Amino acid sequence: MGTEEPGLTIERGARLTFVGRENNRTIEGLFIGTVDKGDLVVAPLSDPQPQLSAGAILNGRFLSRDDMVAFTSEILEVFDHPVPLWRIQSPTDVKTLDFRDNKRIQCSVSASIEAIGRGQVLAGIVQDISKSGVRCRFPSTDAAESPFSVGESVILRCVFPGIPGEQTTRGEITDVRHSKDEWSMALHFAEPAWWVPPYH
Repeated sequence: MGTEEPGLTIERGARLTFVGRENNRTIEGLFIGTVDKGDLVVAPLSDPQPQLSAGAILNGRFLSRDDMVAFTSEILEVFDHPVPLWRIQSPTDVKTLDFRDNKRIQCSVSASIEAIGRGQVLAGIVQDISKSGVRCRFPSTDAAESPFSVGESVILRCVFPGIPGEQTTRGEITDVRHSKDEWSMALHFAEPAWWVPPYH
């Protein structure tokens, strides 16, 4: 069951990404639910340094039905016990960023994602792709955390059927999901991929 506000729907347990306006630090969070006046309760999943306190302005975003929803909010209260929690103001300036301007094509093509600047590479399979983005599946690793993070700049490499040679596209990770057997990652391309159909 989700939480619905005018222009905003968040499923309980959804992963949220926050960027602090003062230090530009990216922080992952888990949506717990709502309290009075539509304020949100979030469990931060990382330990921001320096610590954020009441009054900090946050730019938040989360993936909803494969669209990215962005909003602005403010930390109202910080709780340390029994677990770290934030109470943040009911979001304002809610915007839906549609990454599906182009039709997605279901396929199964070998691909790799490389983190720009740090050499981390993961090999997997393209699940679906369009000229503006892609979702890939990768075998699960023993690591407790994803080898890539939301907002990270990466390079996608694959050999696409009917197109000679290896195709290389830069983009940004917009969503990371983990199941028992695999990682699933969505990537938004920096520029439209000409080699993805349709070709008109």
